[in-house]
Amino acid sequence: MNKTLHILLLSCLVTGTSFSVMAAPSQGAAARPAPAAAQAPTPPTQAQLRAMSTARLLRLGQAALTAEMDTPAFVTGLDAAKIASSRGDREATRLIAKIMARNQIVLGADDRAKLERRFRFEALRGASSSVLAVAGMYDRGDGVPVDTKKAAEWYLWAARVGHERAMAHVAYGFGTGRGLERDENAALKWIEGVNEGRQRSTLLDIGWALALGTEGSSDMTSALRFFERAAQLKPSIAYQVALDLERGTRGIQDRQAASHLIKVAAERGDSGAATHLANLLAGSNKVEDQRQAVRWYSLAAQDKDNVAAGQSLSRFLALRPTGELTSEIVAGLEKAAAAGNSEAMVGLAHAYLEGIGVAASPERTVSLLEQAASAGLPEAKYRLGLMYKSGTGVAADLNKAIELMSSAQESGFPLAAVALSSMTAPAASSVAETVEQPAAGTNVK
Repeated sequence: MNKTLHILLLSCLVTGTSFSVMAAPSQGAAARPAPAAAQAPTPPTQAQLRAMSTARLLRLGQAALTAEMDTPAFVTGLDAAKIASSRGDREATRLIAKIMARNQIVLGADDRAKLERRFRFEALRGASSSVLAVAGMYDRGDGVPVDTKKAAEWYLWAARVGHERAMAHVAYGFGTGRGLERDENAALKWIEGVNEGRQRSTLLDIGWALALGTEGSSDMTSALRFFERAAQLKPSIAYQVALDLERGTRGIQDRQAASHLIKVAAERGDSGAATHLANLLAGSNKVEDQRQAVRWYSLAAQDKDNVAAGQSLSRFLALRPTGELTSEIVAGLEKAAAAGNSEAMVGLAHAYLEGIGVAASPERTVSLLEQAASAGLPEAKYRLGLMYKSGTGVAADLNKAIELMSSAQESGFPLAAVALSSMTAPAASSVAETVEQPAAGTNVK
């Protein structure tokens, strides 16, 4: 009922009819005839518009920016703006450009020719946004045949007076040959004039256009140069492109190009790419491949959130490699632990506890485990609990040991339950001792 009354009330407001008249008459009251509904005002004719002042025409034109295209307000507003522009009003010319940019408008040949001259005039005076709509019209074929060369000409006009979006379009044109002769150096020059976010997106657009051949023949070699340039701004971009090329998710699969970009991203510090490379090398029996794997894991583990790299580096150490590889692993763990990687802290703690590659130092072990436990790592709590139980590197404190072991158990660390049992039921200690010290980096299930 309320919804019906609400609709009825809105209808009354729109038509101008009084609600009391439309409501059912009370018993015994004579029904009064409803007044005729107010008619919508008739839009002004072309003659009436031409008789209006420029200021009034501009007010009508502003309405076309927000009105729907199929409404009289839009049609009237656009016509008003055209008339004001024909009088030489520059604000009206810019207003038309904004209307065209927001709507797909098909202009007659006469209107288009006249507006082009006015837009060019505005572009020379810094109104770069006034030409962008026309450039897009020719670029996409909105109401006119697609003409990429004419679109490029318009984009250049706007770009030369500093419009960033136009600069990006010009860079794309030079990079791919859309409307312009391909010129990689010119493309990169125009890209430098836009903000970093637009630089990245434009470089990617050019790279994919060249890789896929959407603007001509495919050119993966050139595409890779643009992808590499994007990696200078954000290394993860190159890694994502590499994954797309490796999997063929963008319509082209090129594993050789993917491998190249993974290495580029890894060298520029992307931890995901570095881990990817390390995983490929880690299973090799060749010492040099293992050394490279350690190098990439060490780089990746300096991202404190990359726990997989920290675990893998610790696992390498648990295998007790010989020679220089051990010192390289420890050095990598030191850097990763300093960066806040909690898994690396556990691996490094194991090295100091066992004296692997470093002088044994239980005190240093405790310090590292405390940091990792504070970060919430269950294994660190478990290991630190054992240190407090045995008094290794720290004063023995069974209550503290039980507290840490309980927390590790609550977090789901599988060996914690057995160790906790040994602390609360001494008779079971002999059973617990056999499972208390897994090597760092060992997956416990």
